[in-house]
Amino acid sequence: MATFTVGEEVLFEDERYVVSEIDRTDGRYRLLATTPVGARVVWAPYAALRKLERYTTALDDTSRMAPRR
Repeated sequence: MATFTVGEEVLFEDERYVVSEIDRTDGRYRLLATTPVGARVVWAPYAALRKLERYTTALDDTSRMAPRR
């Protein structure tokens, strides 16, 4: 299992997030992402996160976002 630090970008459910807090008692990370309508905040268990491939592999994680009008 990978470990992450606050400020590190991660993948959760095939979307890019940044770790904003680590809850060691419950074994989960607080994640933040930007959406067209504002911030998204989720809590995810340690095992549910994946490391980014350090920007060497293309990731189309913005195609689901609706264009701004």
